[in-house]
Amino acid sequence: MLGATPPREMGSMIKRVLFAGGGTGGHIFMAVALARELEKQAPGVEVLFVGARKGMGNEIVPALGFRFQTLNIGGFKGVGLFRAALTLLQIPGSLLSSWRMIRAFSPSIIVGLGGYSSGPIMLAGKALGFPGLLIEPNVQPGFTNRVLKHWVDAAAVAFEETARWFGKKSRLTGIPVRQEFHQVSSKISRDGPLCLLVFGGSQGSSPINQLVCEALPFLSPTGEIKIVHQTGRTDYLSVKKRYQQAEFEAEVIEFIQDMPAYFSGADLILSRAGASSVAEIAAAGRPSILIPLPHATDDHQRMNARALVQKGAALSLEESETTGEALARLLVEFARNRDRLDQMAHASRELAHPDSRTKIIELMEEVAGGVHNTGSR
Repeated sequence: MLGATPPREMGSMIKRVLFAGGGTGGHIFMAVALARELEKQAPGVEVLFVGARKGMGNEIVPALGFRFQTLNIGGFKGVGLFRAALTLLQIPGSLLSSWRMIRAFSPSIIVGLGGYSSGPIMLAGKALGFPGLLIEPNVQPGFTNRVLKHWVDAAAVAFEETARWFGKKSRLTGIPVRQEFHQVSSKISRDGPLCLLVFGGSQGSSPINQLVCEALPFLSPTGEIKIVHQTGRTDYLSVKKRYQQAEFEAEVIEFIQDMPAYFSGADLILSRAGASSVAEIAAAGRPSILIPLPHATDDHQRMNARALVQKGAALSLEESETTGEALARLLVEFARNRDRLDQMAHASRELAHPDSRTKIIELMEEVAGGVHNTGSR
């Protein structure tokens, strides 16, 4: 892995940054956090995001005040034969567009966020001789980053287990989350009901919503659990009705704006195991029950969950094998064993990277300035 370097003034080598790809909201918000930190440390730095025309970045990035340009490119994995063939036909045009964007912007460094739309930009950047860095927030790198590892100078990774994919090019940095998560106390309440926070990502998760509702009849008589449940827009009314029918008092919310505040009030979190969720859980030092998305690309959520389980910070449940009754029994066990939750909370906080922004920007500086020894350029 790339070694640490002595501290120095930030932003000296970075004048223009091009962020490429980022197929999910979590990847995009991670890059936005870095962009804002760069703006603080190096006033006047120029930032450009490039992503797929039909990707989430096209809506999110401009709304957050950054420039965004699009590529006409699709993906290969999880699509039909026709879509895959169409993507092959789009590659020459996307490489040409990438070449033009890079020449016009002339970035100090190109940062790949994963996702298929990062491929053409990173490859064109390599061909033109621009420094390249990958950020990999999952334990298991996605298909695009596994391909691009041969064509970049370095990779910032969130888990020790990920380093093997990138060899000497990797550095353990963690990924940025909102600072408020790091300020959450990891102390677990000792008295009163156990507070469970349920969420399935910003859009919610119907299978998780259904599972928790199936657990309610087995929890209602105990009075040992209270629940805060973010449902997402689609299931909000039906989930709220299920709580009412079970006569179970709970705070049912369509979308939580101030998630760190709700983490602060939670003793236990039930969620998916996406990279951003896992990073936020670790930053807040919260014990968790993780239910990986069964068909996530490259099974990355199951790998993320396993990393926390192996450190004693979480339990992982299989969606297809878990019943409402089994979940209720597990929750009651936790409510009666706060010492175990304390141990998990401590293990979770040990996985946090409160200085991830600084570490990634330091690595960006090194790559932009040629201060590395990987032999990739």
